[in-house]
Amino acid sequence: MRCECYTIDRIEGSTAVLYDKNDIKSDIPLGDLPENIKEGDILRFDRENNIYIIDKEKTKQVKSDMEERFKRLFKKK
Repeated sequence: MRCECYTIDRIEGSTAVLYDKNDIKSDIPLGDLPENIKEGDILRFDRENNIYIIDKEKTKQVKSDMEERFKRLFKKK
């Protein structure tokens, strides 16, 4: 089964701007997304139920990876 994953780039009014792994943009009404979404969250699309689900583990992993990259980038020598 192919995973359809998206990153929430930003929220503009009543719309969330999502990007997939190929950097293809989608504008999705907030009413079609889970409550309490935030910029940077990773969403999976469940085709069976036609809903988006926050992938909390993947979101946590991506945020941790980004923090590590910033630490290495700004590490004092």
